[in-house]
Formats: sequence, C-alpha cells, structure tokens
Amino acid sequence: MFIECTKKLADAMKIKTNDITPIKREPFYEWHANLFMFERRKGVILMNNQTRYCIVLYGLKAEHFKKFDVIVLNAIQETFLAEGFPENQVNTYMANCGEVIYTKTHDRSILSQISDFHLHISWEIEEHIPNDNLNLVELNKWTGRLFCGTLGYAHPIELLKKEMSMLDA
Repeated sequence: MFIECTKKLADAMKIKTNDITPIKREPFYEWHANLFMFERRKGVILMNNQTRYCIVLYGLKAEHFKKFDVIVLNAIQETFLAEGFPENQVNTYMANCGEVIYTKTHDRSILSQISDFHLHISWEIEEHIPNDNLNLVELNKWTGRLFCGTLGYAHPIELLKKEMSMLDA
C-alpha cells in the first residue's frame, strides 16, 4: 500500500518520501494524503486514488505521526466496516494492502480533489468534533456521498462498493 504524502505532511511526519515512478502500482491500494489545520489542531485527509473515497483523521499529535501507518490501516478498516462492507471483503482488502510505503504525490488532479473535499469538510467538521477518536467515521461516510466530478460525477462510495465487490470474484 502506498500513502502518497504532500510535502507538508511529510515534514510533519519527519519522513523522507520516495519517488513512486519506478514502482509497480495498483490505484485501489494507493492513498494521497494531505495535512490540514482546523481550530489549531492537525488533521489529514486521505483520498483513495481509484475511488476518491476520503478518510479524515483529526486531532493528530506528534506521537500519532510516529505510528501513522497503523493509524491509517485501522481507520480504513473501521470506516469500511462502518460503511457496511462484509468483514471478509474488508479483511481481504487489508491483507492486500501489505506494507505501507510513503511516497511523493504524483497526481495533481487528486490533489485538486482533496482541496475541493477539504472545502466541503471545513463546513461539516464542526458537527463531528470534539471527538475522542482520530478517525471521524461519520464524516468519512458523509464525504463518500459527495459528487466527484473527474470520475463522471460519481459518488465515491458507489465506486468503492464496485471495487470492493471485485474482491469476492
């Protein structure tokens, strides 16, 4: 699994990212990630490269960035289960993720969509905080129902359902 970090996020995590170009990729297991600030607290928007489904983490501190891969994998699993995907499909997806590798971003259109979703999220996030959880599951579910223009004005949740159903095949 690749987490493609913006420079801002890589700096906050204090990591050096690799170039993704020479690596064989599978977009369903790639996530772009960008750092944002809201009410002086750090958050991250993760967007799946294939489906544009977003996962929002909020209230991150320095110690969270040290185990960011574990937090992301847990957030994906928790959110997919909350969306109602069968446990066997979620387990298959998680097993296929493999090791988390941090790379540089490579798709400007996804970064643009993250910016668009960030604008939507900035209006909705107050309804979901304060929250003891880093993973804002209900906000994630809400963003999954927003239209995504570059994928034919589809809802990311519908694209995710289609991809997850392929895991049974």
